[in-house]
Amino acid sequence: MLISSFSTIEQSSKISSQEFKENFVQKGKPILISGKLQKWPSLNKWSVEYFKQKAPDLKILVKNFTTHNEIESRKTSIEEYAGLIKAYEIHKRKGQSVSLPPYCHDLPLFSLIPSLVKDVQPFPLHYLPKWYHYKWWRYCQFFIGSSDSITPLHFDCLLTNNIFFQVVGRKKFTILMHEDAEYCYRHSWRWFKVNPENPDLDKYPEYKKAKPITFIVNPGDILYMPPGTLHHVRSLDMSISFNIDWHTEKSSLNGIVASLKGMPHKNVYYNFLITMGLLLKVPSQIIFPFYKSYLNYVS
Repeated sequence: MLISSFSTIEQSSKISSQEFKENFVQKGKPILISGKLQKWPSLNKWSVEYFKQKAPDLKILVKNFTTHNEIESRKTSIEEYAGLIKAYEIHKRKGQSVSLPPYCHDLPLFSLIPSLVKDVQPFPLHYLPKWYHYKWWRYCQFFIGSSDSITPLHFDCLLTNNIFFQVVGRKKFTILMHEDAEYCYRHSWRWFKVNPENPDLDKYPEYKKAKPITFIVNPGDILYMPPGTLHHVRSLDMSISFNIDWHTEKSSLNGIVASLKGMPHKNVYYNFLITMGLLLKVPSQIIFPFYKSYLNYVS
């Protein structure tokens, strides 16, 4: 039975893989886990400048969200991007007006700079299904941006579980369980019109029935969100995070069935690949070359 009636997110500093699976994954309940990453070198080492030193010529995709939640993207060097973020933070501290830099999200940075993997050890693999353990870092997507960067209200496009690692800076999350989607005025497969930070209740009156949960994710925190969790994210500081979208056997099958509810065909294809791995035991090294394009795909 899914747990859906709660107004705060549960927090813990000690949780075993068995407790995580039984009390949160199987029950569709989010949790904020603190204190698990304190030995990670990345907490003290990572910055955009650090990434620039590692790979100054690296080209990355950065994105802007328009007023209609459309996504505009362009490529830039990580060196140029580091300069944009640095300039923004300096002007902001001085109280000067400056345009918000674009946001870098859904970037498979571990695959682009493999040496970064040693900065996130020991990694809590026990929270993930064993199928993902082989070269787990290939499934990670990074989020890098200045303070004030925002991702509008949405849910993850494959209806995956989401385990999220905050490394640098703080982020403010507002989450809603999937059953509240009907109150948030969806305008495409996974995006919603309501701004939870300042909802226009005259324009979107049904949102009054929703039960948003707002909390801060700090450096060293792990956030788990069940499939279909709506989330709006604001960076309170210059921020570096990454996550892994992952399926259980049940959620992968639900992801295929979602084709009947409007899920784009390409998303169903990716879910089918993971289902082959989890249910039919096709090794991840065989599946991954076909799944790889998902890691910078935005539906």
